Amino acid sequence: MERLTGKLLQKAAKERSELLRSVFMYKIGSEFRPEQFVFIDETSKDERSLSRAYGYGLKNMRVEKHVVFVRRKRYTILPALTLDGFIAADIIEGSCNKE
Repeated sequence: MERLTGKLLQKAAKERSELLRSVFMYKIGSEFRPEQFVFIDETSKDERSLSRAYGYGLKNMRVEKHVVFVRRKRYTILPALTLDGFIAADIIEGSCNKE
């Protein structure tokens, strides 16, 4: 008899439609060339960026890590990528908004 084990649930969007996704993929593939795509992504860095969230410890013992609670300066990086690599990057002090 197989034993049931706890597993992390994966979320799937209720609005997902495989048909609409296929239509979108066809349209993108037939109307655009790969050289036309530019992708942007946002990332940020502050004093807490390299801090671990998990660690190892003895059973029934709390695991602690002493960390910096002061944020100090935060930087936001906005790169633009193409098939050829980076074409632009902007580094902003502070957080980024849609403006």
